[in-house]
Amino acid sequence: EQGKMRRKRIKLNRIKGLTNRRTYARKVIKRITNQLNNGWNPWIAQDISELIVLEDAIGRYESHIEKMLVSGYFRKETYAGYKSNIKIMREFIKKKRPTYYVYQFDRKFCVDFLDYIFIERNNGAQTRNNYLNFLRVFSGFLVDKGYLNSKPTEGIAPISKRLYQKERECIPLDVIGNIADYCRTSDPYFLFACYLLYYCFIRPVEMTRLKVRHFNIRECTVTIPGSLSKNKMTQTVTIPKKVMQYGIDLGVFSAPMDDFIFSAKLKPGKDEIDPKQFRDHWEKVRKALRLKKEWKFYSLKDTGITEMCDKKMASIAVRDQARHSSLAITDIYTRHKTSANKDIVDLDGAL
Repeated sequence: EQGKMRRKRIKLNRIKGLTNRRTYARKVIKRITNQLNNGWNPWIAQDISELIVLEDAIGRYESHIEKMLVSGYFRKETYAGYKSNIKIMREFIKKKRPTYYVYQFDRKFCVDFLDYIFIERNNGAQTRNNYLNFLRVFSGFLVDKGYLNSKPTEGIAPISKRLYQKERECIPLDVIGNIADYCRTSDPYFLFACYLLYYCFIRPVEMTRLKVRHFNIRECTVTIPGSLSKNKMTQTVTIPKKVMQYGIDLGVFSAPMDDFIFSAKLKPGKDEIDPKQFRDHWEKVRKALRLKKEWKFYSLKDTGITEMCDKKMASIAVRDQARHSSLAITDIYTRHKTSANKDIVDLDGAL
């Protein structure tokens, strides 16, 4: 438990006769070997009937999430997220908190790990909350398997969303125009992806899964099935005429109905691509136009929503287009006035 080797001596001189001592010693060796293989540690005074090695439990959890991925219960990004969480937890155990047995995965371990994420690794509140969620899921797994009697995460609260707001650095509209001009001549298929993110707020992962049959050219809509979307809900969003016409001119909708709209070289095709390809294309655009590193591909979505809000479009319409769960989320993108309202300054009411 202290993370270092110690010698324990077991005396057998109470056994009379050399042959009897050797026979008894062989039995002790066999019993101790079996106990050690099951995780027993003679230096742990805590009364634990069966000690489980934490790394063995983590390995079993990895097998579990791999099965969930193969069976279709987990999306690839969900699986990748949990694998990343496990990697950082192993890093914490190795560097900061040597932990050998499952019973040592307690409340203090969880609190210290979250402090490591939030303070030492200098991550934001949302990331800290995401790791808390992972710890809750992993704790539930340990309880289900009988490794723990209760979840050590009980009572550990997330950082309230009222105390922080997502930092969104929108791209200036004149820069947006430059991006469109550049892509139109140098990367036309990537421009179509930019359009879908900017006007339809379709996430990059969802774009890689969309097929030609999901688009309704006559109605100017695209339907994102629940099996493809982040929130597991089937929803339809509007496509501006300019975006639909651009896709028609590119020949995107002339491809077979079951083709992905983005495949090799971002052209329609039968093979699904990795969302990383969008980021790779964006990096080329960023370097060509010397854009700030803070302006990411996903910033197009933030900028598009903000522009709609600035143009005084109905909040409900923006919410539905962005597929937000509430108006409160949509309100994050609204630019709130910081100067005085002239009409209110000149107001001389009845009172």
